[in-house]
This record gives sequence, structure tokens and C-alpha cells, in this order.
Amino acid sequence: VLIQAFALIAKRMPTARLIIAGSGEEEDNLKQLVKQMGLSEGVEFAGKVNEEEKVSLLQQAWVFVNPSYMEGWGITTIEANACGTTVVAADVPGLRDSVNNPHTGFLVPHGDTQAFAQKILLLFTNNGLRYTMGRHAVTWAKQFSWEKSAQKSLELLNLN
Repeated sequence: VLIQAFALIAKRMPTARLIIAGSGEEEDNLKQLVKQMGLSEGVEFAGKVNEEEKVSLLQQAWVFVNPSYMEGWGITTIEANACGTTVVAADVPGLRDSVNNPHTGFLVPHGDTQAFAQKILLLFTNNGLRYTMGRHAVTWAKQFSWEKSAQKSLELLNLN
């Protein structure tokens, strides 16, 4: 979904770059798709990255995109927000909870490459909006911590 959305973005912004971090069973298929679509110049597969590299990538990114069809909870979106990076994510359970739409990012229909491209381009071309949402993103992310999650869990279990 993201690669197809990026193809639409690259037509309008040929200097745009897509960095895909991580790895998985679909990596070879995704690399092949990038090659078939003629996007090799604009798409980089970073592979597995350590925490320091991940933070650096998130801090440099203009937008973090999560087109996932399901998430238990979108921790990567909160990590991006903590770095001041706005998110465009699929409107699916888990991501609905971690994206404060439309303040820290945008939720779009899962699989809708046009909607993904449209929101990403909006953030690429509207510096003021991207900056404002990035500031809201940092504030949003600050409310989450492992300590707060543990405390909430204990309260739910009536152990504290």
C-alpha cells in the first residue's frame, strides 16, 4: 500500500524519498515491487535498525507512515510522535488508539493508496501544518509511559 502510494507521491515530488526500516517475510516481494514500479531511486530498504538508528530516522522524517491492516497498539506511531514526527496511518484497531486524528497525524481507510498519498502530500507541502502537528505529537506522546501502563494494568486488576 505504501509503495503504491509513494508512486503517486513521486510523480508530484520526484525528490521525495521513502525509507523502509525493518525486515520480514515480504521484504523480497516489496523490493521486487519497487523495482517493477521503477521506484528504486526513491526507495531505500534500511533493514533492521538499532534503537539509535530508529530514533535518528524518526527525527529526520517529515512523515511516519503505518499502513498496517492490524495492530495490537501502535507503539511505532507514539515513538514517531515522541520525535516530533507526524503520522499517517490506516484507520484500524490499535492505530485508532495511538493516532490522535487529526492532531498528531491522520487516519485513512486501510488499503486506500490515494488517501495515503493525499495526506502525505498535504504534510509534505504544508510546512505550517506539519510543524503544528509535530508539536502536538510530542505533547501527545509524553502522556504514554511504561510506568503509566503498568499502573493502569494494576488498577484494572485491582492489585494496587
